[in-house]
Amino acid sequence: MRYHGLDGLRAFAMLMGVVLHASMFYVEGIGTELGYELTGRILIPTSETLGLIFTFIHVWRMPLFLLLAGFFARLIVQRRGTANLLRNRFVRIVIPLVGGMLVYNLIFQFGGINKLHHLWFLYDLVWMYILVICMKYVSRIWPSITIKIDWIFGSPARLLWLVIPLVPATIIGRPMFFNVIHDELGPSGPFFILGFTYFLIGWFLHRNSQVLPMLASKWKLYFPLGIVSFCVYMIALILVFEGGRDAGLIWAFGMVIASVTTLLLIMGFIGGSQALFQKSNIWIRYFVDASYWIYLLHLVVVFAVGAAILRNTFLDPIIAVLVNIVVTTFICTATYHVLVRYTPIGWVLHGRRKHL
Repeated sequence: MRYHGLDGLRAFAMLMGVVLHASMFYVEGIGTELGYELTGRILIPTSETLGLIFTFIHVWRMPLFLLLAGFFARLIVQRRGTANLLRNRFVRIVIPLVGGMLVYNLIFQFGGINKLHHLWFLYDLVWMYILVICMKYVSRIWPSITIKIDWIFGSPARLLWLVIPLVPATIIGRPMFFNVIHDELGPSGPFFILGFTYFLIGWFLHRNSQVLPMLASKWKLYFPLGIVSFCVYMIALILVFEGGRDAGLIWAFGMVIASVTTLLLIMGFIGGSQALFQKSNIWIRYFVDASYWIYLLHLVVVFAVGAAILRNTFLDPIIAVLVNIVVTTFICTATYHVLVRYTPIGWVLHGRRKHL
């Protein structure tokens, strides 16, 4: 069975990296420092709208991607075995990771040779695949644990029990609501704990894939609930950063509501993608293939375009971000089609593709 909806959703999460990083230039607390480093310009405008968009994408994007990574990892194990998963992920993950680091650090000179940049999640994924394979064999000793976890995936409502492990994992991985990562070779950052929790959720979601049609039938409930929860989350986030007498209590509440928000939005996204995209579509299939290359390349393009806009224009932040997204997406897609899709690079990223 081909999960066309989840394939498209994984590509969507990848492509949202362009929106996220293009918006960074104008997010308060991030944009000023980033813009100054790239252009020397001191007065960088900010946008509350872009800050809201940035935060919304950030809440669910990486957890969703890692959940889908766990889902498709078990799919490969079930169909082709553990050894094939390791071979496949060496080609699809390790080679792009090493190649991307060499290009960014040696050719573009973005940093030292050990810098991971936005490829840190690929580095984390390598360890997640190794760890889940080890856990797979260890779980045979205690099969009752697996059965108890399977119960949680018996219905969408039961999935909400996942908030219990997600709250402490969120406190570790996002103590101030944003990912705590290490972008250099070495030990992974605290976000690894939260990321691996979602990876395992994806693994068990595939093991209990009968819940997917249930999510598809109720996505119009869970996604709006996720939006409402996100609004509450934003209020908590603002109150925490403003400080005050009850900031500690509000922070604790924020950790809980952050976990609920992420889970509800992911349930909505998964259900919606399964409900709306059950059949293959040639354009969606194309961008499913292209999304990995776009993500690998986009950071240097986004930064170059964003810096050029800041140096040479005084565009409204929202217009500037839209221009950056369009130009970056065009450049990355064009280079993908010409240099990647039918070449050995494309064979590494997604396998061989026939010319249309």
